[in-house]
Amino acid sequence: MSAEEITSEEEQVEGRMACPITQRVILISPFPRDVHELVRDLSEECFDVLVFHHWEQGLRNSLHADLLIFDVTSCREGEEIETLASLTEQETGGIPSLLLVHEKMLSSLGQGLTNQELLVWPARPKEAVYHVQRIIRAHGTLPRPVASQLLPGTSPAIFKDLWVDRKKMSVYRSGARIELTKTEYELLVKLLEQEGAVLTREELLAEVWGTSFLGGSNVVDVHIKSLRKKLGDNAARPMYITTVRGVGYRLAD
Repeated sequence: MSAEEITSEEEQVEGRMACPITQRVILISPFPRDVHELVRDLSEECFDVLVFHHWEQGLRNSLHADLLIFDVTSCREGEEIETLASLTEQETGGIPSLLLVHEKMLSSLGQGLTNQELLVWPARPKEAVYHVQRIIRAHGTLPRPVASQLLPGTSPAIFKDLWVDRKKMSVYRSGARIELTKTEYELLVKLLEQEGAVLTREELLAEVWGTSFLGGSNVVDVHIKSLRKKLGDNAARPMYITTVRGVGYRLAD
């Protein structure tokens, strides 16, 4: 391999690592394998994609997304799609949605769907990505909840621009993986689980180290300091972890 090829390959790798994932899409499909190309294309374009099999599960987590995509290609009756469309308007808090439909469905869709964003699926390569980007731009970037979001029934935990994959015990910030020790990872997860409530040093010792001994030990403070450094956090102006003086720690607002 030539020097030019090595340089080009390194630049591509660096570009992927620097990919700023700032927008989230929830994709709800009874048959995720039918939309795997869409998941791949969105991921390549720096979207976080959460896939759910059931409508209720997706709607329950809808406030944590910039866009909802409903795969209704398996719906057999126009009335069923109408009901789903009405449900999304009531329960998604104004978050935009996109419905994937079969072309043969278009003639049977009712008047109630005229204001819905529809995309015939399967679509041409990258066509869905274009529609997703257009819809999100039209609605603007939605504000993020300040509390952590432990999505029920799923692995990821999301807090601001942090993404925690609990199955793999991995933490990502803006798409780049952060290398944490097991203790640092467990401290972060414990704070996420409290959703902004204060954890005392004694509670952290019990939960993470399995001991009630505190004495004059500063073991919690040392590991929190290391965790902050790896997250790029600043104790004086915290983005992720706030110190509650004389008590312990909590998630930052």
